[in-house]
Amino acid sequence: MAYSKLNNPRAFPGNSNFGMSLRDYFAGQALAGDALPIDASPALLEERAQFYYRLADVMLKVRAEDEALTNASAVMSLRV
Repeated sequence: MAYSKLNNPRAFPGNSNFGMSLRDYFAGQALAGDALPIDASPALLEERAQFYYRLADVMLKVRAEDEALTNASAVMSLRV
C-alpha cells in the first residue's frame, strides 16, 4: 500500500512537525511483540524489519477502510 501524510499521520500529534509516524509506531509495536534471537543475522533482522513495515502498511489500510465505513454510516444516519 502506498502511504502519504494523509493516511500516515503522526503517532502522537501535538504542536511539533517532528515525531514518529503512525506507520513507524505500528511497526515498532509489532517488533516489540516478537522475540528475535540475540545472535540474529543481519539478513534475518532486515527480513523482519521489512515484515513489520508490511504489517504496518496493512494496519494503515484497514484503519482507513474502517474510517471510511464509519464516515459512510454516519452520513447515512443523518436525518433531513
